[in-house]
Amino acid sequence: MTGAQLHSGNLGTIIAGVILLGMAGVACMMFSLFITNLRQGARARELAAQARGEAQQRLGASRVQDLRPLLDAAPACRDIRLDIQLPPEAVPVLAIEAELRELLAKVAAYAASVMRAGATLQVSAQAEGGQAVIHWRDLDAVDVRPPLARFFDNAHTAAAGASARACERIASHHGGRFYSAPHAGGVLGLTLRLPLLTG
Repeated sequence: MTGAQLHSGNLGTIIAGVILLGMAGVACMMFSLFITNLRQGARARELAAQARGEAQQRLGASRVQDLRPLLDAAPACRDIRLDIQLPPEAVPVLAIEAELRELLAKVAAYAASVMRAGATLQVSAQAEGGQAVIHWRDLDAVDVRPPLARFFDNAHTAAAGASARACERIASHHGGRFYSAPHAGGVLGLTLRLPLLTG
């Protein structure tokens, strides 16, 4: 065997070894991705099962609530007046009473902290289509976007931000939304929409 043939044979062995190492690396990477996907799938199933369990717990704890008595029993807010407008007919929702009371209390506390002394906070409830709607507005506000409507702005204190997030979370847990919006041609206020129980 000549030196050239020996060199060629060694080169071929080296190339074959490199190819085998590359294929082994690819196989290891594919196996690693397979294991990762299995773990992520198991985690996703676990989270989905947890979410279903929490939803079932919430459903079990929920009761039919008429929003009118909850609003009518709202505590007096420091330094501001309340103007509560309720319809003659019930506004029923399926909800956890303690959580709705928590949301109402947080909104009232925020309103008292940002509205000027002596101002009037109007709270109205009504059935609108397939939704129960509660709206809060500052009747004495002159700005197009008064402080009451800025509940969700990032510029507020950490406490106000935490209250806003808690209210959004409660609304979401009940299949609803909580956001800034105008009402009845007035300035911006806060609106809570929840699914209305019918039948």
